[in-house]
Amino acid sequence: MKKNIKNILVASNDLSLVTFLQEKLDDRKFYFILATSYEKMIDLIKNENFFAAVVDFNAKNKSGERYIDFSITKKIPTIATIDELTIDAHSEIINYPIIDYAINNHLSGKGYLSDLLKGLEYFYNQKVLICQRDSSNDIPCTLSIAFGSLLFQPILVSSKLEALDILKYDSSIKIIYTDDILDDGSGIDLCKKIKALYPNRELLIFGGSKDEEENYLSYEKIKGEFLKSGATKFLTKPLDKERFNTHILSMMNFLKQKQRLDTYVGVVDKYVLSSITDLAGTIVYASEAFCDISGYSKEELIGSPHKIVRHQDMPSSIYQELWETIKSGHSWKGEIKNKKKNGEHYWVIITIEPIFDHFGNQMGYQSIRFDITDRKRVEELSITDQLTGLYNRRKFDEILEYEFNQWRRHNKTFSIIMLDIDDFKHVNDLYGHPIGDKVLVQTANLLKSMIRKSDTLCRWGGEEFIIICPFSDIKKTMNLAEKIRESFKEIDFELVGNKTISLGITVVNDTDENVQEIISKVDKALYIAKNSGKDCVKVG
Repeated sequence: MKKNIKNILVASNDLSLVTFLQEKLDDRKFYFILATSYEKMIDLIKNENFFAAVVDFNAKNKSGERYIDFSITKKIPTIATIDELTIDAHSEIINYPIIDYAINNHLSGKGYLSDLLKGLEYFYNQKVLICQRDSSNDIPCTLSIAFGSLLFQPILVSSKLEALDILKYDSSIKIIYTDDILDDGSGIDLCKKIKALYPNRELLIFGGSKDEEENYLSYEKIKGEFLKSGATKFLTKPLDKERFNTHILSMMNFLKQKQRLDTYVGVVDKYVLSSITDLAGTIVYASEAFCDISGYSKEELIGSPHKIVRHQDMPSSIYQELWETIKSGHSWKGEIKNKKKNGEHYWVIITIEPIFDHFGNQMGYQSIRFDITDRKRVEELSITDQLTGLYNRRKFDEILEYEFNQWRRHNKTFSIIMLDIDDFKHVNDLYGHPIGDKVLVQTANLLKSMIRKSDTLCRWGGEEFIIICPFSDIKKTMNLAEKIRESFKEIDFELVGNKTISLGITVVNDTDENVQEIISKVDKALYIAKNSGKDCVKVG
């Protein structure tokens, strides 16, 4: 037998019951052992330890002795099954010291039986704090017996002070019962005090009083006060064991569902990069995972605008499109480069969706992200020139295609500058390639410092560089090219001294049918500049 498997004795001739329970409770670590005779039952109990027993209430041996009496005398927690619950059978069965009974001849009855077994596993040895002034009034079924029959571990006290002292030092207690009157005050006051002291502790509180029939108005008043003070359920005494079991099982299902939900929420908080903002973009929730990747604490993020993680490399047009989309009630998805608290960056795929209230009004936005930083690093290596850190020709082709399509769709003008370091071959020949590489790196740094954020700079190959300039006409492009040319002449390169560059420019127009024609034009312009004495700018 595997460790932690719980043996359940089933004393019945109904083989289908065992099959049903085994299938229904397959994940519960129960092992069902069938006893179809009184002798078999005795033998099994003698040789096995049983967590509980399910026994046919009407099953008897040849001498007329009930099977259920034997399981009870052996102190095995027992659930009775019965095929038909007549008035006489009910009167008899409720006087047995059993956990409960289940009607065996229909599916719902068998389902209740499986719930009872799940409950026993869940309740086993869990502590319950019972606060009552005089347990002798709790007839015919004391609360401690009721809880004990479900395998709880009852702890009995009679005052608020005792109850609070136990709760202070024992955080494992999750269920509390309190009478309306205790030795040192009211159970309602105790309920309020517990809720005030332990607002974040998972506690179920049962309030209780005498039978409603004694004084209905007083009963209703006490019940209302208990429920408004934080009690989950209200019980009356004398206790109805069947109703009590139903209450406890429903509470079990509530607790287990909440535990699953809390586990799910905890996993989401720990591993999912999520946040919620109000309509203005102010963060009102940030998951632990989002805090970890951004480097900010929850206290730093909550109350801050979401642009706290915005990276300067991201164009404003992306955020403009994002806000237009989510404000219109639609979700937005894209790749975003964000900035950490320490200045480093990370990449995410982000989905942002509006949050609506019950009336359909937008009340904020929630964001779910997936970290794609490693993927982006691989991509960057494939599109980046290793020496200068600029985009390579492959990336240039991609961006040029995009800008060309934007021009055709929206008529957004753009220009291209192609430049070449004059007589660069002599640098490599005279000073060696390491010195030539330094010239190329310094050239790249100069160009990066002079272009706009919206421009794209690439190393075209060798000593050639190329710049895509969106929203730039011929006059603006010429001015930029001339500034670059003049600035380059002022650089005093190590060993090499001063150098010059030649530049060709072109502006996309209606005669350009594809990107190859644009490249051809700017390449021709650079060729003209080279053949016009170098150190100049020509238009193609």
